Amino acid sequence: MTILPVAGDPFRSALGELIRAAGLVRRIGVNLNQAVAKLNATGQRSGDLVPYAAESIRRAERLDAVAEQVRKRLR
Repeated sequence: MTILPVAGDPFRSALGELIRAAGLVRRIGVNLNQAVAKLNATGQRSGDLVPYAAESIRRAERLDAVAEQVRKRLR
């Protein structure tokens, strides 16, 4: 049986934060994509590429971890 959160439930708040965090991951992904496009166009890596890649991985891993914690609590 699935238990759905009610209004004011901390899980509803957590879901909002997950949605916001997903937006941040998408934004850093856009920056990473632009750095890769520059690499493809010029053949040279910009100084942004490695930091954007590392931050993309860090944010995605953190988002996955938090989503898993919420999922476990909802079971």
